[in-house]
Amino acid sequence: MKEEEIIEAVYKAALDHINSVVPAKRIDDLDIVVSIDNNEISIDITLVTDRGEEIDQRTVDEALKMALEKADDLMKKS
Repeated sequence: MKEEEIIEAVYKAALDHINSVVPAKRIDDLDIVVSIDNNEISIDITLVTDRGEEIDQRTVDEALKMALEKADDLMKKS
């Protein structure tokens, strides 16, 4: 699997998780950056909603976990 495909799949996993937890109308800012450098994947998620910082951080942590699981799975296959 190409790096671009892995990045896209990991990005989608994080986005899908966030969208399943947070209604779109409550999201003020969402930024997901996924990159691969020397077979190391890096995922950075910024989420701002009207739900509060603590809840947003929990959602980001859960999305990171989902994205990292997807990344590990895909990196093993490639």
